[in-house]
Amino acid sequence: MQAGLSTKNAPSPSVVLPHYAYGAVAFIAAAIMMFFASGDIASTYMTPKVLSVAHVMILGWVTMIIFGALYQLIPVVMEVKLFSEKLAMASFITLGLGTPLMAYSFWVDFIHASHAMMTGGSLVIISVIMFVINVFGSAMKTENKTIENRFIATSVVWLLLTVLLGLSIVLFPQILANGSFQMHIHLGIIGWFMMLVVGVASTLMPMFFIAHQLNKKCLDRAYVMINGGLIILLATMFFDLGNYAKIGAGVAILMGFMMFFKYNLSAYKKRLRRNLDIGMKLSVLAFILFALTMLMGFLSAFGSLISAEFLTRINLTYGISLIFGFLTALILGQMYKTLPFIVWLKLYQDKVGKFKTPLPADMHSEEAAQAHYFFFIGGFGLLLAGVWFKESILIQASAVFMLLTALLYGYNTYKILVHKQQLKPLVMPKMRPRPKPVVKK
Repeated sequence: MQAGLSTKNAPSPSVVLPHYAYGAVAFIAAAIMMFFASGDIASTYMTPKVLSVAHVMILGWVTMIIFGALYQLIPVVMEVKLFSEKLAMASFITLGLGTPLMAYSFWVDFIHASHAMMTGGSLVIISVIMFVINVFGSAMKTENKTIENRFIATSVVWLLLTVLLGLSIVLFPQILANGSFQMHIHLGIIGWFMMLVVGVASTLMPMFFIAHQLNKKCLDRAYVMINGGLIILLATMFFDLGNYAKIGAGVAILMGFMMFFKYNLSAYKKRLRRNLDIGMKLSVLAFILFALTMLMGFLSAFGSLISAEFLTRINLTYGISLIFGFLTALILGQMYKTLPFIVWLKLYQDKVGKFKTPLPADMHSEEAAQAHYFFFIGGFGLLLAGVWFKESILIQASAVFMLLTALLYGYNTYKILVHKQQLKPLVMPKMRPRPKPVVKK
């Protein structure tokens, strides 16, 4: 990991670290909001309160952490300096301000809080535009044209289209087609999140597994299948092309992600690091939940063949397994593989060989990490049960477990961020005196 994430092109830690701090707070806020929105989650599909929780999770938790992680990762995978650190900080500030305004407007019903919605939405779009400029500005300078880079760059294009369509739905609800909201959701889920995850995970998972000589043809096929399937799916929703076109798009997307799974399974089998730490345990769990997400997404393509009530549960499980399951587990795990080392580099990079320094793994509480691993599993299981059986009490119990997860994760994030330099003098091994040569007479 140290060789993989360290680079002379890395941005200042002051650009990356605030994203992790904000994300931890947003996760805590979302768990609290979920407790009070449990009735809406259990009884209906999309209400203002459900949308509010969803946007805090999507923008404040997942997207904020992704932005920060990518600012550290882009110089590694593209082998260039970040296009603009000032633009990155401006993007952080606008996203950080826009997210609570949007969440508030949804919670109180955005019809009566239209100013907050417009202001928050505009700030989020400005943030995304600055992020897109930063990614493409960096990509234009790189000579490292890999399939992983292509996934990341393409996901950023889908992100921009996602937020632009989302704002258009609020501004022009009567003009846009009936399928616009579904297009917005799938642009965000498949185009932004999943495409990005494929690009990033294809870089990080082999790095952390210490796996070499992997066949990247699987990733080339995945790129064509996922993007081609998404374009067909969007066209199907916009022009209402029928159920068979939607199923065909779903099959293409599913096959694309199976190619991605095949690549990561190969990395897992060829790994040199046999024992998995808590970060990798959570990451492996994330990909198990990713399979559930894919299954629910594929089943939702059969919408016209499924009863409305059952389809609602499938769609809710689809979104929940992605946001609260796969992406949350992946962030929980990868934080322990990235954040400690970023802080370690800041404090100890120039001290190696001069002093005895702690390891990155020494910066957090292993007990807290193990505890929130099990709290997260319990919370996610209760959330799924609450949705399927429409029991708000189960969703409230899930919110409590998720809050415990968020608090313990927040504690470890805080512990890492405020870590103070701890240097000990190097103890050189004592040299045995050389024996005097025996002179033969």
